[in-house]
Formats: sequence, C-alpha cells, structure tokens
Amino acid sequence: MGFKKDFLWGGDISANQAEGGWNEGGKSPNMTDFQLGGTKDRLRMATYQMPDGSYGKTPAIIESVELPEGAKLACIPGEFYPNHKATDFYHHYKEDIALFGEMGFKALNLTLSWARIFPHGIKGGLNQEGVDFYHRVFAECKKYGIQPLVHLYKYDMPAFYITEMGGWKNRQLVDEFYTFATTSIDEFKDDVTYWSTFNEINVAQMSIHGNDPQHNQETYTNLHHQLIASAMVVRYLHEHYPEKKIG
Repeated sequence: MGFKKDFLWGGDISANQAEGGWNEGGKSPNMTDFQLGGTKDRLRMATYQMPDGSYGKTPAIIESVELPEGAKLACIPGEFYPNHKATDFYHHYKEDIALFGEMGFKALNLTLSWARIFPHGIKGGLNQEGVDFYHRVFAECKKYGIQPLVHLYKYDMPAFYITEMGGWKNRQLVDEFYTFATTSIDEFKDDVTYWSTFNEINVAQMSIHGNDPQHNQETYTNLHHQLIASAMVVRYLHEHYPEKKIG
C-alpha cells in the first residue's frame, strides 16, 4: 500500500520550541523565555528579579508562575535559557524548509508566535515585522510544494498576559486571542489552507488532582476560556473562509 497523492506527509515544529530569536523582530518575551533548562533532578525554573536588584528562581509551568511580591520576571546574566535560541529557525528557516523539501515532505505543521504578532496585546497593535517573517516562511514552503498546517496557540502568549492579567483565568484573554487569531487568518489567507486553534488543549486537565479545589477550579476556568476562544475562531473561519479547514 502507498499513500494517496494528496496525502499530507510531513514534519512538525512549534515557534515556542524551535524559533529562537526571542527578543528580535519586535517579539516580546513569552513565559518560556524566562525559564532555565531542566535537568533529570529538577523541573524547569523561572527566574525573576526583586526590587533590590537580587535574582531568584521559582518552579514554573508553561502557563503560570507564582512570584514573590514585587518581583518581575527577568533573565539572570550567565544562566542558560534554551528557548532564547532553540534550533534557531528564526534565522535558518530557509535551510530548514529546504531540508523538508529534500525529504519529500508535503506538509509542515508549525505555529504562529502570539508574542511575535501581537507582542503587547491588542492595545499594542500588530507587529508588522512578525507578520512579514511568517509571510517569508510560507513563501519558502510554497517554493517546495509544502502545505503549512498552522496552529494558532502552543504556549506562546506574551508573558505579560500571565504576570499582569493572570493568564487564561482572565476572561479578557478570550478577546485578546480572538483578535490575534482572526487577524492572523485574514493576514495569511493566501498562504494557509489548514488551521488549528489550540495544540493539546486537553493538557490542562493533567494538572487536576483531588486535594486542591482552588487549583482545580482555576484549571477548569482556564480550559473553559480556551474552549470558548477556540469555538469563536472556528466559527469565524467557517463564516469567512468556508473553503478552508480548521480543527
């Protein structure tokens, strides 16, 4: 048996894990840009700075962190932050996509960095440098006959949403994501046919446990808001671009 000619066989990356260029092209930091590399003995730690200039470290997950009063997320000089460079797709996307083409891949599953397109939220406006970067990425895909399959969210929101607005537990994030998502769909309508809203939206449920009702309620609230945001974006695409696909 072989694949049908229109079977989309390809590979997968995400902005959060591959791009690098963490403070270039107008991008703002996301949560993982403040996280140190983990070890076999220690989970990834987020770093912060106190008002007196001293630094500290605290356990963190991708979408949340608890900081001491007065502390701000900050990078400690001399420490290693893997996501700052990652595999440096930001600077080497042409070579990387050429390798995909050489392998005969017909699809590239990738994500858009929310922190690169709307680095300071709706009020901060669209970052044209970020938009232009993804147009160049999609042009390279087209050169090799590769279809981009685009996730709109994989743990790549601007960090200030988490530290200043509480992240997904804040209902306002639904509107912020909707604007980011629909603007991206409109902007890349000629480049992208296949879309997805949230990567691994069920991951939040993994942190549910029986002995912390407050934590569990916050987790369900986060997921509830993500599901609302996802449904709104799916409806938008179906209404405005019925020839396209979204999941």
